[in-house]
Amino acid sequence: MSPRRPKPPAATHTFRAVWPIVNGTGTAGSDAELIMQAIGDLPNVAHRHNATIVGPSRSCIADGRRVPGSGGALQVVVIEAPAVQAKSRGYRHG
Repeated sequence: MSPRRPKPPAATHTFRAVWPIVNGTGTAGSDAELIMQAIGDLPNVAHRHNATIVGPSRSCIADGRRVPGSGGALQVVVIEAPAVQAKSRGYRHG
């Protein structure tokens, strides 16, 4: 009998991250590669915002003018995923 895996925590909110697309400056050769790079970066971005991703993400490339947080970019990668607040790391900065 295999050991039971713990259930992931139930999401308490949706975490949304936005990456500007800047032509000619990255390593991605296609939209799919841009999205895969952003998905790979998503846990780090969520961590910086005290969130932990707990489920599958949804992604798209969107017109930056219609996306809050785009910083004026013409196009952006947008990823949304279910998340919970990250656990405290137990230390304080002086």
